[in-house]
Amino acid sequence: MSNVYSLLKKRKLIQIVLALSLFFLVPSFVKAQETATVTPTQEVKAFTYFTGIGCPHCAKVSPVIHKNVNAQEGLLMIEYEIYQESSNASMLYSYNAKYGYQLAIPLILYAPKDFDQGDTPILDNFNSQVAKLQTNTIELPNKTVTWEDLNLNDFDGRVKLFTKDKVALQSTSKDLTTKQIAIIKEFLTTNDMDTYVKTLEGTQVKDMTIEYPGGNEIYTHGVNIGSWTLLWRGNSDAQITDGKTATTDSGSTGSESISWGKISALALTDSINPCALSVLLMMLIAIATYHPKDKKQILWTGLAFVAAVFVTYFIYGLLIVKAFEVVQGISSIKLYLYKGLGVGAIILGLLEIKDFFFYKPGSIGTEMPMMFRPKVQQILARVTSPIGAFGLGMFVTLFLLPCTIGPYVILGGMLSYGEFAGALPYLTVYNLIFVLPMVVVILLVFFGSKSIKQVTQWREKNVKVMHLIIGIIFVLLGVSMFFGLF
Repeated sequence: MSNVYSLLKKRKLIQIVLALSLFFLVPSFVKAQETATVTPTQEVKAFTYFTGIGCPHCAKVSPVIHKNVNAQEGLLMIEYEIYQESSNASMLYSYNAKYGYQLAIPLILYAPKDFDQGDTPILDNFNSQVAKLQTNTIELPNKTVTWEDLNLNDFDGRVKLFTKDKVALQSTSKDLTTKQIAIIKEFLTTNDMDTYVKTLEGTQVKDMTIEYPGGNEIYTHGVNIGSWTLLWRGNSDAQITDGKTATTDSGSTGSESISWGKISALALTDSINPCALSVLLMMLIAIATYHPKDKKQILWTGLAFVAAVFVTYFIYGLLIVKAFEVVQGISSIKLYLYKGLGVGAIILGLLEIKDFFFYKPGSIGTEMPMMFRPKVQQILARVTSPIGAFGLGMFVTLFLLPCTIGPYVILGGMLSYGEFAGALPYLTVYNLIFVLPMVVVILLVFFGSKSIKQVTQWREKNVKVMHLIIGIIFVLLGVSMFFGLF
């Protein structure tokens, strides 16, 4: 009997051991199965690159760097574009305490106290610097983390993460979830892209082009994951969950500092400038003196004068934009430029408001100086035909500059953040708005709705109000530019 009891006791012990073994082995097996289904990933070597679209030195570096990233597996570029993405400018300062560089671009950061700055040093040392990068190490402004521990929400500004044939970029400032972070990191490091992207689900992306100085990256597929956009080149697409499309905020169409609202506000304030209107009226008076009953002559001569103003101011605009581009290679100036333009707009606005309360003809910065007016009248008195009006109109614009150049300088500074060719449509619209009141006055006189004398009297009666309106618009625009509200 004791033998039977002993046997049963041993069997019970064996069952307990087997049960415990299964308890520990099954989760490990399940975990192994789960791991086997995950797309294999690769290790990364990361560096941080500061650049700016419009910077001539960056245009030499960026194409080479992007080509290298697309040619090497596991090379991760953390890119901050600081000219069009003004929110990235603060990152240049944030990293400075760790690296100790000068505030200029192009700049590549490899490891604490290890960086290259300027086109020649970067191009000469890039391959050797990449070769000695530590694997799976990410340098943030305030700490160094491993790739595994990296939280994408720790990136400030609007960062772009490039690996071979892939990019992940922040579309909004909203934080990612833990799951979304894991998806994006696996997207950047997967070895089997076509298989992996089939598991992605999100909103389809419409714009597949990412601009960089000296070129662009064109992708064939894209999807939005949370607040980030993922773009890649390959044969497979992601699963589109809602059938909608979204456009990437990649900087491919222009600076975030430029908007049609700002351009229109500047143009409108410039167009109602009493200075420009008074010059037009002087010209119309001269024409009416020579051709008192010939309204067609007044119409064509007036339009020729307006055309000359448009053409000449367009040329001035190109020169101003080009002048501002000279500072694009000096980042320490460029970073403060937009706020400086905002301060300039506020100062101009206060000068205009001052003229409402303490008006004095020929005020500095708001009207044509009194010493110029006799000379302008003499020149305009010679206008007798449309051809003469066009030629003299181009010359007379020089005398208009003291009272109209302020808004134009602000416009030129804003447009200098983008590519030079991109400034053309903005300059065209600005100058069309600028000359519009002149065209309206000419048409009113031509159709007999108003006489030149009536328009002159209206201008003199409302000159203070015009200064006040211009001043208020300038101050509001300047404040919005300084604080990035508009």
